[in-house]
Amino acid sequence: MRTLNTMVLGAAVAAAALTAGAPAQAAAQTSAQTSTTTAAAAACSQVRVYRPEMRKGHVAATGWAIGCSRNQRVKIMLKRKRWWGWQEISTATWYGAGKKTLYKGCKRGTTFTYQLQGQVSYYAGSKYVVHNGYSPKMRAKCP
Repeated sequence: MRTLNTMVLGAAVAAAALTAGAPAQAAAQTSAQTSTTTAAAAACSQVRVYRPEMRKGHVAATGWAIGCSRNQRVKIMLKRKRWWGWQEISTATWYGAGKKTLYKGCKRGTTFTYQLQGQVSYYAGSKYVVHNGYSPKMRAKCP
């Protein structure tokens, strides 16, 4: 009788453990999926923005998003320093991975400071997340 009780009790404990383990496994799978989503978002949490360069008659600046999924919006903005702050002079927006170059004409003989800003935005759970990146500044005179 003692052996039979132990076996029945053992079976009940095992069944309870299996039943309790099912939500734990589902939670583990959900957390694994969340960490995978977070890892994918972290891979694309920053856009590579390169220092603008002066070419004949215009400024060129390149931004590059690697490994971004299609639900992540990438935006690059070429800015020029003014006395009142930064003026946005050219922008490009796309979803997912890719590389874009912005071009902006300049007036011969003018000197400005330029900078490229990159931005990645996506939803993480119920929260909208935005990551910004800035290129080094470039002070140049238009040829």
